[in-house]
Amino acid sequence: MRQFYFRPVCTVLSLRKLFVLLVLTTILLAAAPSRAGEGVFLLGNDALQLGRASSGVASPRSAYWSYMNPAAMVDLDRRFDVNWYSVFSKVTFEPRGVLGNRINSTLESDEIFHIVSMGMVWPLESGALGGGIFIPSGSGVEYPYSRNIFSRLVQGNQDRRLSYQHVRGVLAYSHEFDNGWAVGLGLHLSLSRFRSDHITLRALPARYGNKWDSAYGAGLGIGIYRSWDRFSVGANYSSRHWTQSMKKYSDLLNYTLDTPRVAQVGMAWKVTPDVEIALDYKWLNWKRIGTYGSPIFGGGGFGWRDQHGIKFGVEWNVHPKWTLMGGYAYSNTPITKDNVFLAALVPVTTEQHITAGVSHKISEKHEVHLVGVYAPANKMRDTGRGDLFSRLGRGSTIKSGGFSAVAGYSFLW
Repeated sequence: MRQFYFRPVCTVLSLRKLFVLLVLTTILLAAAPSRAGEGVFLLGNDALQLGRASSGVASPRSAYWSYMNPAAMVDLDRRFDVNWYSVFSKVTFEPRGVLGNRINSTLESDEIFHIVSMGMVWPLESGALGGGIFIPSGSGVEYPYSRNIFSRLVQGNQDRRLSYQHVRGVLAYSHEFDNGWAVGLGLHLSLSRFRSDHITLRALPARYGNKWDSAYGAGLGIGIYRSWDRFSVGANYSSRHWTQSMKKYSDLLNYTLDTPRVAQVGMAWKVTPDVEIALDYKWLNWKRIGTYGSPIFGGGGFGWRDQHGIKFGVEWNVHPKWTLMGGYAYSNTPITKDNVFLAALVPVTTEQHITAGVSHKISEKHEVHLVGVYAPANKMRDTGRGDLFSRLGRGSTIKSGGFSAVAGYSFLW
């Protein structure tokens, strides 16, 4: 009898240790800022989601859907998913105008970031419970020299770095009604961290000197979902994610670093039993967030506009154990051409993503996934017709792009 009980207890302890280790790894790797794909949001975290270019709000595949559309969890079996996401980014900034640093005429930030996320789905007698730890947003850049000539000459080479990271824990529940429609609700809790030597409106670098400050936050996610034999529809709404203020950067940030309301709607259609296509639309409401949507003078923001995006994905089961994925996503950059110089430390100019991947079913319980994401570089030039930074930095250009690789593992039981 001792031997009978000893093995399960050891297994449970091992699983707990593994889970704790993965959680700690996720938080530690979040200390590296990630390159955003939709404003400060990443295109995604999960291989099975990124393989189809972040489409699939109506086509659930993994625990990431507890965040992406909690209602769709009703069509998932019990599972645990973990993903390793490596981002290789390149940003080139050419400061121009009266304010631009002409001594070092071309500034480059060439960084590699690593992101870990994980989640679980647990079907219940009525509905499903799910959640995980995800890193939906983050941004970071570090140039070797100041972007403005004043900081380069007399302020100790400041105004060249910014890092923002956002780790979010999600707990979600979904319920399917007798008519086939499902609804889901998710609670989102977060930890955000920020540091920068960004110049303030007083023409001085931020007082806290590129040291980390942190804030907690909370928000909600609501989804609906319905599937038929070959067709499904889904929608998800994430509320504004409210955060505490970064008090140590009160001289730089007039508002909290909230993230905006996000809505995503889509459909999925099985063209054949082995081929499915997904098409989604996504909206991000940056204009209502003071830090991002308000003008720099009179508001202290970046002057961003809302984003509208289209995502298209294809999945092909070429063999019972092999699945191929591909997709394309387009979202307009939130940066306007009148705010390019200001955006140099948050250079989210990328508009397109092309993805491809493969998933392999090792056995009934184990699956592995590998996906590549290519973001073609997008270049923007400041018109000089915007705020004072724009007028003094007229002609400055930003170009950003990159490549990402995602490796995922799924355990089903």
